[in-house]
Amino acid sequence: MKDKKIPKEQNKTDESFVPNSDASTKEMIQSALVAYLKEKLNEKNSTRNNYEALIGVVEEFLNSFILLGYTFEGQPVQYICAHNQQQADSLATLVNKFFQNSIAKDDDDDGGYNN
Repeated sequence: MKDKKIPKEQNKTDESFVPNSDASTKEMIQSALVAYLKEKLNEKNSTRNNYEALIGVVEEFLNSFILLGYTFEGQPVQYICAHNQQQADSLATLVNKFFQNSIAKDDDDDGGYNN
């Protein structure tokens, strides 16, 4: 049998992208990166402002509290508001009672989570 010769492909360069080809491309990439980072910073600041607003509203009704949850993006939210050691101890006791009661109420439909 004769071996078939596979023709060598010509080495073609893609002329549409040449690294560091011109300053305008570099400037465009840098400006896009800066815009992206500013957008992310604005989102973070907006989220922080939303948390502060939520905490402000809750503080109008509760002297001390623990806020636990998740954002719509799945990020955990944890905040403890206790102005002195007595309040912190009271919150810890309340959390312990909550979990003890939840375990004791396993026979309930909701497990005691919607009290």
